[in-house]
Order: sequence, then C-alpha cells, then structure tokens
Amino acid sequence: MTDNPHFEDVDGWEEAESRLGFRPLRPEVEPSELRIHVLDHKLREVEPTLEAHFDDFVLSQGLRRPKEAHRMARQRYGTGPVEVVIAGHDALVYELGPEPAPDDVDPRPPAVVTWADDGLFVLLASDSMTAIELIEEARSLYPPAP
Repeated sequence: MTDNPHFEDVDGWEEAESRLGFRPLRPEVEPSELRIHVLDHKLREVEPTLEAHFDDFVLSQGLRRPKEAHRMARQRYGTGPVEVVIAGHDALVYELGPEPAPDDVDPRPPAVVTWADDGLFVLLASDSMTAIELIEEARSLYPPAP
C-alpha cells in the first residue's frame, strides 16, 4: 500500500464503489492494488479517479460530466493514435513505444487505450503489453449481452 498523500488505498471493489459513487468496470483478474486519486500535484482536491494495478497494466476510471469524460479521452497520451471501438464507444489507442537507450533517463512510452462511456472516463496503460493486448483487455471489461 502507499503513503502517497495524492492517493487513498481501498480494500476491494465494493469499498471502491461505495467511495466513488459508481460501479467501476472490473477485469476478471484481481488487482494487486486499488487506490483512489484524490489530490493533484499542488495537493488540491480532484474528482476521485480509481486506479487498479494489475501485473501488466493499470486501469484508471473516473466519473465526470459526459463532455469532460470525452475531452479527457481525446487528450494526447502518446504519438500516432489509432481509432478503435470498445463496446460501442470511440476509443484512441497508442502503441507501446520503443525501448529507450540504456543511458536514457526517460522510461519506455506505455501502450494506452482510452475512451469515454457516457460520463465514465476510462484509460488502460501498460509498459509491457502491446496495444492489441490492451484492446483485448479493454473489450473484456464489457461482458457479452445474454
């Protein structure tokens, strides 16, 4: 768990749901860590955003006004985004960046998938999975209709 003042730890999906006021999308695998982003870099309160950490990726989601969620989903999270559809929602995908040189202080740019589901802003990121693998993970968040 973290001592970072920008985040509050939560003990499970049910606690996260009760603190956030919405039912978060859940992958089938269990997270290694769940926490809620509550303060920005200047220690000002922000709209809470859930971060779920898994072995190979991070899932971030927060409830916003629909226009704000769509604006956040359209921000640049890398170079050369490709448009895809996740469960009927327009999404942007950024490929995993190249390995940096051994003397480069910057990390490898992550693969990212981001979209808005009405007012729910969703972002998946990974520094080891490809964009295709992240798209599959994103689509798995929406079980098929019976």
